[in-house]
Amino acid sequence: MFRLSRVSVVLLALTASTAYADDDDKKPVPATTSPANQPPDPNLRAEHDPARNEADQAYRRSDHKKVIEVTSGVLAQNPRDHVALYFRGSSRVDLGAATRDAALVRSGIADARQAISIKTQDNFNYYLPYLLGMTNLAGLESKPAHAQVAIDFATQLLDQPKLKGEQRSNTLYQRALAFQVLPDQVRAIADYQEAIRVTPAHLGARIGLADALAASGKTVAAMNAYNDAVKAFPTNPLVYNNRGMFEQSTGKYDEAILDFSKALELDPQFVVAITNRGFVMMSLGNFEGAENDFTESLKLDAAQPMVISLRAGSKLSRGDIEAAIKDYNEVLKWDSKNAVGHAELGFALFFAGKTQEALAEFDQAAELDKKLRFLHPWRYLAMLTLGQKQQADAKFAADLAIPVAKREWGDALLIYLGDKLSEQDLRKAINTTDPKSADAQICEAEFFIGQRKLIVGQKEAAKIHFAAALKSKSTQLSAYRGAKFASK
Repeated sequence: MFRLSRVSVVLLALTASTAYADDDDKKPVPATTSPANQPPDPNLRAEHDPARNEADQAYRRSDHKKVIEVTSGVLAQNPRDHVALYFRGSSRVDLGAATRDAALVRSGIADARQAISIKTQDNFNYYLPYLLGMTNLAGLESKPAHAQVAIDFATQLLDQPKLKGEQRSNTLYQRALAFQVLPDQVRAIADYQEAIRVTPAHLGARIGLADALAASGKTVAAMNAYNDAVKAFPTNPLVYNNRGMFEQSTGKYDEAILDFSKALELDPQFVVAITNRGFVMMSLGNFEGAENDFTESLKLDAAQPMVISLRAGSKLSRGDIEAAIKDYNEVLKWDSKNAVGHAELGFALFFAGKTQEALAEFDQAAELDKKLRFLHPWRYLAMLTLGQKQQADAKFAADLAIPVAKREWGDALLIYLGDKLSEQDLRKAINTTDPKSADAQICEAEFFIGQRKLIVGQKEAAKIHFAAALKSKSTQLSAYRGAKFASK
């Protein structure tokens, strides 16, 4: 499938299970020592009490690497320490989900199962990393069956009459997360609502309900739910960040910036909120402000290639091509097999007039990911610019021969560049039934028409088409950015 070529950007959401815990909604943790009125647990050694307490504190502040380090030391000496297994399993699941490391999530699930097998009574908290792990694994491995396992297991727990209060609401929350993966937003919403009824101050359920309503297209109800979350947790930066995300998605950019800024007022080092605010500024055309936020985000956490790419996009949009190229190259240092990263570097190089280098990046991206067919017109254009029409015709012979009935938009652009489709027929191929698609396709059509005329020396005519492309609202399109540079 062809898709429009645009800079890849996403806003960053966090869930209560992997981010902030409010003072009234702390992460559930097991006791690290036996109560005074009970005999010592034979599976726990007293000399490990300080280490378990250290893991407890690190877990509460979400320092998962520290938790894994400390508990692994304990387990090397006592493999049956179920408390250490719980903490390590929880941190492996949370960290694996954050870094999209399925193997780490699986190891966390294994730890949780081992903890459950050792402590068979009063072990409810040990089930939570198992449930969350299976839900995250479903998303990471694109296997809904994993989420269904979490749902079935949570349902068994909920059928137990003794499961009450916060334990019940936590289980409902976990099942709702799994329902969202399927996706079954209706059942997720019902579980979130029941969890809130049981425990009104349940941060995860408050945020989850709002997110599920938003995903269901219930805009008014979602906005009310986000507002309720803010009212319930007015000092928690997470609720402001997620409400800001929703406001951005509905076009309320100013409100979104205010919420991201409020989150940062509460926590100046909240990296996600800084990045999200930068993205909204970028959408508003405030590229300098966006760049400043992305740079600040990277100062706090340099290991964010996506943020480096966003900063490169801001630099490109304000005309600093060389700085953008430097950032795109930095992205590829983190992941040399990042197909989209190669494509974005290719666009910047093309705009800078480094056509041969751009073609090499486009080809590399297409080789790494065969699905990036939107690059075909750009690859052909680069070859055409280099005077390689004959080679381009041979390379894309199959695409040039696609019959009218089977052509997609990208096919039409390439066939136009190959002199096998008139300018008039290219315009007829634009999808006029969808205003958003039509706007983007008109932008691309004008850009490629302008480029073709530029190649044959019709500079003044080309400028007219580039100016027409810049009337588009699709400002994140590579064609829009290309028209800005070409018009100069």
